[in-house]
Amino acid sequence: MFGASFSKDTVENIFNAFGICDKIFKPTLTVNDLGISYRTINNWESNDLMLSERENNRNWHKFSFVDFVWLSIVFELRQLGFPLNKINKLKQFLNENIGEESLLAVKRTEARVLLNNKELNRLVLLLAEIMYNKNHIALLCNKEGSFYIYNEQMMRDEQLNFDPGKIQFSNYVSISLTDIIMKYLFTVKLEIIQSTKILNEEFYELVCKLRNNEITNLHFHINRKESFEINCDLFENYNEFINACFRLILTLRVESIT
Repeated sequence: MFGASFSKDTVENIFNAFGICDKIFKPTLTVNDLGISYRTINNWESNDLMLSERENNRNWHKFSFVDFVWLSIVFELRQLGFPLNKINKLKQFLNENIGEESLLAVKRTEARVLLNNKELNRLVLLLAEIMYNKNHIALLCNKEGSFYIYNEQMMRDEQLNFDPGKIQFSNYVSISLTDIIMKYLFTVKLEIIQSTKILNEEFYELVCKLRNNEITNLHFHINRKESFEINCDLFENYNEFINACFRLILTLRVESIT
């Protein structure tokens, strides 16, 4: 659940989930897209909390999809009063590069060559796990600098007796990576989301229609026998309906959506 085996088992999913990996590292976002102030970003940069560095300190900050996720994690932890040095410890863990041993586990040559030429880290593995394997993943952190990865699907498969709610009441907080991706889909410009290639065309078109208020109900077909419908009338407002739809898109393996 928390060890190196997680990386080895899922490394190839980066290729499957994102296709051309450089899209998720392309700096297309500004500070305004993050919803975080320039002053805060500059403070984090001076405290070595950035995943990627500017080539020139005089240049404007630009951020990638991976940066968006990481800085959203930092923002949530700072809102909860986490000290910068403890967040830096989490950064070192998530920013650890994939080792050669893990790369050798990738079966397809084209994927292995691509992965070997990228700065791929543990955070990217977790994002790939969400996007490709449809798993809900959260980081469980406390202010003393301890952290765990909670993988909901792995909990179900292994039938482990693990209750994240109990950890939250023992000085741990849960930062949902799934929720951060939902925030990205809800707030970032649609053309940037499309360029990132984190969604296939079918799901991207669905996101566009949801954000343009063009859909009031969705029918999820799990397989030939299983399906269910979600309707906006079940929610207090349309934004709640959109968030529910995004969560289902990110966590359900479906054959089709109508």
